[in-house]
Amino acid sequence: MNKFRRFNIFSIIDPLHSKTYSEGDAKLYRHRFTAGLILSAMVILSAILIIASYYLPHGDPGLHIVRVLFVFVGLGALLSIYVLRALDQRIVATNIFIAVIGMALIYLAVMTGGILSPASICLIIIPVISTLSIGSFAGKIWGVLAFVTWTLLFFAPQLGFEIKKSMPSVDDSLAFYVSILISHIFIAFVAFYYEGTSKTLRQNLIKERREYHYLANHDEHTGVINRRHFIEILQSEITRCEKSEDSFCLFYIDLNDFKKANDEYGHHFGDQILEVFARRLRHRTRATDTVARIGGDEFCVISRHMKTEEDAKCGEQRFEDILQEPMSLSEGSYTLRASIGWSIFPLHGRDHEVLLKHADQHMYEVKRRKKEGRS
Repeated sequence: MNKFRRFNIFSIIDPLHSKTYSEGDAKLYRHRFTAGLILSAMVILSAILIIASYYLPHGDPGLHIVRVLFVFVGLGALLSIYVLRALDQRIVATNIFIAVIGMALIYLAVMTGGILSPASICLIIIPVISTLSIGSFAGKIWGVLAFVTWTLLFFAPQLGFEIKKSMPSVDDSLAFYVSILISHIFIAFVAFYYEGTSKTLRQNLIKERREYHYLANHDEHTGVINRRHFIEILQSEITRCEKSEDSFCLFYIDLNDFKKANDEYGHHFGDQILEVFARRLRHRTRATDTVARIGGDEFCVISRHMKTEEDAKCGEQRFEDILQEPMSLSEGSYTLRASIGWSIFPLHGRDHEVLLKHADQHMYEVKRRKKEGRS
């Protein structure tokens, strides 16, 4: 049962095309679509051959036509697969296969009644396939060629060209019905397969855009917002508070002796310190707060609805409590120390640069006092 669950149609299609593209690349899905188109056409033609071989007597001209048709299209499919896989030319391969299908249908129409042949109806698949697999411009060109072919088949008897009637004595209405049915089934399959690959491609593009947006706006080591995105959020927060007459507090946290720990135990140890501290900040702050890493050992937090210095001191104490908790790291327990500065909008400034500068200066003043206290 698990083997059936793991089955993937792409395991059949992927060996037929070039493998130079990675998963998620738009070209990969276009190549898969072309390979799937060729494979599905061969499956349908094989079914037609089997049905024809069963119902038509051996030696019948109709059976001979079907066999010639199958061999011709088979060779065309192999050539298309070679161009797609070896030369990595998807559009060329698709055009070759469409041309082979078109010539095969023209041959079948000429041998079985011309414009009155059920095969002439099947030419409708040509512009549909070219539009979905290549583009609208290719669809227009192949549509014109199909129209020209229908016109020539219509006027061929009047121009003196002999049109054979090699079809066996079967009901014409049944033959037309089968031709229409096969054409619509093939068009429906191509359309559904095209929609499926397009949907998958769109989903992958959306996923990649989200991942790119996340990587562009977040610090790769800690997962918190990076400096560039933090400045954008800080500016947006200033704009929001100006309109709503609200306030916020900007905390500036500098990790003391981080460089010393990094040099003594290695960068891996330093990365663990940053990851644990950033995780604690995210978990201990409110959902409306913004946590960011703006430098090697510097973090900032935007806390909304803080208007007074008393509010800021309460927030500072909350961060001090976080710092006092020992960290369990690979090298053992480690207690982090930091200097914390802050500024309040609009008390200490109305510009993001002024607020950052004030918080930074406050942080260095706190750090200076701590050094003097130790000495």
